[in-house]
Amino acid sequence: MGNTCTCFESGRWDAHTEVNSNYPEETEVYQDMTQPLPHYFISSGHNSYLTGDQLFASAGTSTIVKSLKAGCRVVELDVYNGPICKHGGTFTSPVSFQECIEAIASAAFVASPYPVIITMENHTDVENQGKMAAILRSVLGDLLFLPDPTDSRREYLSPAQLINKVVCRTSVKKSCEYHPDFVSLIYIRNTKCSSLQDMIKREDVVSSSFEETALPQADELDPEEDTAAAQKAAKQRAQLAASRPRDWQALQQAGPGAFGEAPEDAVTASELNAAGTGGHPVAGSLQELYAYTSRHLARVYPAGWRVTSGNYNPMRAWVRGASLAALNWQVWDKALWANEARFMDNGGCGYVLKPEWMRCPQQTPPQLPPRTPRRLVVRVHSAHKYQGNNCCIFKDDLFVKINVWGMPCDRAAQKSRTAHDTGRLRVEHDFVFSVRYPEMALLCITLKDDDAGGIGGAVGRAVADSLGYFSLPLSRLVEGEYKLRLKCPRSGIPLDGKDNWVKVGLRWEQQPDKEGKEGGGKDERVEGKGAEVEAEGVVNPAYAGPGA
Repeated sequence: MGNTCTCFESGRWDAHTEVNSNYPEETEVYQDMTQPLPHYFISSGHNSYLTGDQLFASAGTSTIVKSLKAGCRVVELDVYNGPICKHGGTFTSPVSFQECIEAIASAAFVASPYPVIITMENHTDVENQGKMAAILRSVLGDLLFLPDPTDSRREYLSPAQLINKVVCRTSVKKSCEYHPDFVSLIYIRNTKCSSLQDMIKREDVVSSSFEETALPQADELDPEEDTAAAQKAAKQRAQLAASRPRDWQALQQAGPGAFGEAPEDAVTASELNAAGTGGHPVAGSLQELYAYTSRHLARVYPAGWRVTSGNYNPMRAWVRGASLAALNWQVWDKALWANEARFMDNGGCGYVLKPEWMRCPQQTPPQLPPRTPRRLVVRVHSAHKYQGNNCCIFKDDLFVKINVWGMPCDRAAQKSRTAHDTGRLRVEHDFVFSVRYPEMALLCITLKDDDAGGIGGAVGRAVADSLGYFSLPLSRLVEGEYKLRLKCPRSGIPLDGKDNWVKVGLRWEQQPDKEGKEGGGKDERVEGKGAEVEAEGVVNPAYAGPGA
């Protein structure tokens, strides 16, 4: 954010009037929808009955409805006697189980006809399980999927076979007593993942959960990535302790797993600590990992310390083949920017087919298939953020950041130079990325405000505010010149297209035999060491008059 007096900008500005097309939306479901459920990434929610943070917020149905209308296909409910939905061990207020099911019935198939999964953390007694079954049957009616009692469960049904159906997922243990009508409704049954090798040998298909800090391991996915993620999580926990001491004190007193009573079928961080030098409880080769996730439904959920309803990076779940990267939809953060881009593909139906090498690992060697990189060129022409015509307000220091999120070898970030004290940024520069697995990669273009302070201040270490973003899947990149209408970084709602945009050219090029220094130099991995690249862009003058 710059000073108040160096920039007076009247009217709107556009340095490239010839670039005016919106990026085309994917409206067609073009992928094969007849494969088993674990062959797809499925847009998923976590603690969907909460409307705010994980400790003190009221429970309700607004997040359920919002997420379903945005294409989310998995709703999570923690159910207790009543039956009610609440976050156990917290100060959150409950909401009735029936209200939640009514909300699901009203919004389930607004955005997509493909199946909605209700994943239930069941803390009820037998009597209340009978009540839950009665509510599910009466409220959902023909929408409720009724599993075939003779099904051997050797393979999951496909999204096409479950179209316009609501499917139930929960744990069913031999050692526990259940209401027979309730059990008869459960199609996806949870089982704790003991090891990849054991799960691969199972004859029946099941589902398992993993806390974000206890993801399955494969050396081919680069253990340094998990170290970097753990360091980032530790930093976020420290920030939480400083900014919300009451929440942090409650979290510390309750102990690990107290909030929401961590699922019994889940692999958690506490088990990693218990394993010590014995290694990760769920680890193996990449081929074994994908053999597991291509047959069984793996779910990853946020760690219990994320009491502000923040999220982990879902790409860490997707690169492991996990179908369900469960996210908190109560907020809107970068994780949901990525989720939005992932499920923009395939007509926004909430199901995206995994790459063939991930869903058919027996046909590939036990490592990622070798690839010649493709050359992605993002030409940033200009960007605009209307500052108003009052010279007595602070002006932005604009720059554009381009991220590629994907497999560890493809992650990179570059950014333009900064235009200080103005809402008008000229760049006219090509940013070049090497992408080996575009079928997994996402592109995010963000307009940011550099808070480093001072004209000419360094961008590399600045704390920058996101003013708007646009994210998309590279698997279906439509090449061309576009005026990207930015979305609000805190809600995902499109901003006024006249006042908030970035103009870009997007294209693939053949990778040269010998890489030069185009795009501002070598890409830096986002979660690795090293500063982000500052490309050689054009710095705007402090004052940019009308039409400049």
